[in-house]
Amino acid sequence: MSALAGRVAIVTGGSSGIGRATALALGRADARVVVVGRDSERLQRTTKELERTTGGRVLGLSLDVRSECDTAALAEQVLAAHGRIDILVACAGVGAGPRQTVPRPVAQLAVADWDVVVDTNVRGTFLSDRAVLPTMIAQGEGDIVHLSSAPAGIRGQPLAAAYCASKFAVNALSESLSSEVREHGIRVHLVFPGLVETPLVKGAGLAKRFGSPLAPERVADFLVWLLCLPRDAVLQPSRRYGSSTLRGWS
Repeated sequence: MSALAGRVAIVTGGSSGIGRATALALGRADARVVVVGRDSERLQRTTKELERTTGGRVLGLSLDVRSECDTAALAEQVLAAHGRIDILVACAGVGAGPRQTVPRPVAQLAVADWDVVVDTNVRGTFLSDRAVLPTMIAQGEGDIVHLSSAPAGIRGQPLAAAYCASKFAVNALSESLSSEVREHGIRVHLVFPGLVETPLVKGAGLAKRFGSPLAPERVADFLVWLLCLPRDAVLQPSRRYGSSTLRGWS
C-alpha cells in the first residue's frame, strides 16, 4: 500500500501544468485528492480524469487562491468532505499579467501586471497556507509543498522582475513558515523545478532561451516521492539553493 493512501491532499493550480500532473500522481498513489483551480472547464476535465484513474469521487473546487474568502471556504469544504487535511501542494502560479503579452523591462512593466503575478504567486501561497494550518496544527502533522523556480527563484532574470520577485518571496515565506511549524510536526518543502513544459512556458517561448523543458509528470513524480519520505527526514536545500542533502529532521 502507498505511504500516501487515504491522506487528504489539496493541489492548488491543479487543473493544468505541474498541478494537474501532481493531482493525477497523488491519485495514483491512493491519496484523496482535492483539485483547486479557477477555470471551471479545465477543473472538470481534471477531476473526471482523476475519477477514472482512482475509481472514486474526486473533490474539485473552483476557487481563487488570491481571495481570503475563497481560501477560507477551501478549508471548510475539504473538512466537510474528508474531516482532515494532510497535504497542501501550492502549484497555483502565473508568470505574467494579462496585459504582458511579451517580456518587458521594469521601466515598461504595468502595475496591473506586477500585481497579478505577485498576488497569485505570493498572496495566493500565503492564503492557502494559512487556510490549512489550523487543521494541520491540531492534527500534529502535515506536509506543505511550495514551488519556487530555477533559475528565477535563485537569481534575478532580465525581463522577469515580477516573477523573480515573487519566487524569492516564496523562498522566504517557506523558510519562515518551516521554522514556525516544525514543532507541530508539519514539514514545509521548497522545490525548485527547472524549465517545465507548462502553458506558462509555452506562452513565453522560454524553450528557445533555456533548452528543452522537462515534462510536468517528472516534477509530479518527484513531489510524490518527497511526500513519501519518513517523518523524521527532509531534503534540506543549501543556502544558495544549489543542491540538496538528506538530513535528520528535528
